[in-house]
Amino acid sequence: AVRVASDRPQANIAVRLCDVHPDGASELISYGLLNLTHRDSHEFPQALVPGQTFSARVVLDQCAYRVPAGHKLRVAVSTAYWPMIWPSPEPVQLDLAKATLKLPLRPLAKGNEVSFPEPEGATPWATETIRPTSSERHIDRDEKTGTVTLSITDDFGAVRDLDHGLVNGSIVRETWAIHPDDPLSATGATHWTQTLSRDEWSVRTETFADMRSDAESFIVSARIEAYEGEKLIFERDFEQTIPRSLV
Repeated sequence: AVRVASDRPQANIAVRLCDVHPDGASELISYGLLNLTHRDSHEFPQALVPGQTFSARVVLDQCAYRVPAGHKLRVAVSTAYWPMIWPSPEPVQLDLAKATLKLPLRPLAKGNEVSFPEPEGATPWATETIRPTSSERHIDRDEKTGTVTLSITDDFGAVRDLDHGLVNGSIVRETWAIHPDDPLSATGATHWTQTLSRDEWSVRTETFADMRSDAESFIVSARIEAYEGEKLIFERDFEQTIPRSLV
C-alpha cells in the first residue's frame, strides 16, 4: 500500500521486490503494476488531482521464494516499466509519502510435510525437429538521437509430426523503441511468421502490427498476408485510433 501524490492527472506506478545479493547484484522476485487512475475501480477510472495525496494498493504477482542468509530485500518504485507497460502521455513525478509492504511468510519446512503421488502423463508427442528453437535480445542506443531500441527475436523452430507428417513452425520479431525523455516517442512493432507444410504443399501467414500514441490516442495498424507456396493469395490492412481514456 502507498500514500502518494502525482504532478499529473494520469500516472502509473511500478513496484518491484528484489533480492539483493551480498555482491550488490539484484534479482527480481516479483512485481506489481497499477494505473493510478484505476486505484478505486478499473471500471470507473478517475483522473488524479495534481498535488493531492491519496492511497493506493499495488498487488504483486504471487510466488514462493526463499531469501538466502546474508541477502537483503529491496523495494523499487518507479513511474514507468517500459516496455512492460505503455508510458503515461507526459513525464510524471510521484511524491511517495508512505509505503507499506505486506509479505506473507512461511516457516521453513522440517521435512516432507506434503507428499504427492507420482504424476500421470500422456505419451510424449512424437516429432522430428526440422529447425531448432533459438532466441535473441538486443538493446541499441542511438548516440545521435538518444532513442533506445529493444529488439527481440523468438524462433520457436519447426517440427514434423511423425504420425501424419505435418510440419509446423513459427518465428516472432518484436521491436520496442523510446526516447527516455519523451513518452510520446514510444513505438512497438511485431512481425509473426507461421508456417504449415507437408510433402510438396506449404502455406504461410505473415502478420504485422504497429503501435504508437499521441497525448489523446493510441494509433494501431496491422497487416496480414497469406501465402500458398510463394503465391500471395490474401492480404488485408487494418488501422484503428483508440482514445487513451486515462491510460
